[in-house]
Amino acid sequence: MIKTTYMMTQEVLLRLKDAEKRTGWTMIDIIIAVMRYAMRHHAQYEREEGRIEYQKRLDKDGMPIPKFRVKAKFLQREYDYFNDMRRFFRRSISHVIAIAVLTYLPELVERIESGEYDEEADSYPYKNCAIYDKCIEEATVFHIWWGLPGDPALLAAEFAR
Repeated sequence: MIKTTYMMTQEVLLRLKDAEKRTGWTMIDIIIAVMRYAMRHHAQYEREEGRIEYQKRLDKDGMPIPKFRVKAKFLQREYDYFNDMRRFFRRSISHVIAIAVLTYLPELVERIESGEYDEEADSYPYKNCAIYDKCIEEATVFHIWWGLPGDPALLAAEFAR
């Protein structure tokens, strides 16, 4: 388990607490599920360059937006998943959580309440994921596998190179 903290606005926290009451799920499980929703729509959030974007500090009137530090415990795979999202979206994890909650939480809650939510339909491969690095002419190269190829011998051949 990875212990960490995230900054959340009152609006995000209230929505998560309401979702907890309505679904009977824990806040952590809701965050994980809603982050998967955001990843399904990754193309609209990906940024190729620039600094990491954080949540706004000031509202439209120039007043500070209060944020609360929320402690969380995630499995290593979920923590890695969120860090992958941080890299692809070029936004802080707290910001990605806020986007996911504000955008996809109503749909998620509706699907949970109706019994239509299917965690297995998620395409993020927690299993059969590997990152392999090697040095090629003084450059470090990373190979990332998500899922298994039809012919596992392909992986063995890649490692042998």
